[in-house]
Amino acid sequence: MKPLNLFLIFFCCSLTSVLFAQTPKQIEGDLVKSYKMIEYYSQKNDYDKTSVTNKKFETKLKSYIEKVPSTLSYPFEALKKANVDISTSTDGLFRIYSWDTEGGGTMHFFENVMQFKTGTGVKSILDKPDGEAVNNYNYNKVYTLQVNNKVYYLARYVMIGSTKDVSDGIHVFTIDNGKLTDAKIIKTRSGLHSDLSYDYDFGSVVDMDYEKRPRPYFDEKTNIIYLPLVDGNNQMTNKFILYRFTGQCFEK
Repeated sequence: MKPLNLFLIFFCCSLTSVLFAQTPKQIEGDLVKSYKMIEYYSQKNDYDKTSVTNKKFETKLKSYIEKVPSTLSYPFEALKKANVDISTSTDGLFRIYSWDTEGGGTMHFFENVMQFKTGTGVKSILDKPDGEAVNNYNYNKVYTLQVNNKVYYLARYVMIGSTKDVSDGIHVFTIDNGKLTDAKIIKTRSGLHSDLSYDYDFGSVVDMDYEKRPRPYFDEKTNIIYLPLVDGNNQMTNKFILYRFTGQCFEK
């Protein structure tokens, strides 16, 4: 092998070693800088560079959190302050990093990187919508259900279609044979599903205190999902539809 090729191999291996020898705090600093570039170009209405910097951020985030397992329990407070939602399950084995790609107008486009622990280590996957014109969920909380020697993760999300059209819901995941999969344990009239959601007019909650707005949630003590009830005019009410876990699935 030529000396130049040997040098290039040694250099790349050394660079990789240095990159992933960083502490979680150093990693966070790099991620915050990378994320702020997305916002910087978005404010300048440069959507081409916004897209490029978003790609760099998602690639860097996915790589960091998979190659540095301790990031799964690191708080990432600075990254949260930079407007990246980080939701961790109560058992500490599953986490979702969710952010606005700043590529839309009144419709918001979100992307998510999911990090989870398996028997062989920590993995990460990029959850991207199918197609450029499709908006995705913004996950903002993860609940844990442990039953029948199985662990389920109930992830709450919001999807923003416009200043008026909003959807909220809960999606259920599980880790099976080292892979993150959808868990179809919610029973409705049409069968078993991994998702519960509803649409509503954002104008019906915009004047409410942010913390007091009706949202879907899961009570980990009673194993009940609370889903806000929307009336026939797409207006949010203060009532809830309940889905209780009956041993095998959630039923209304």
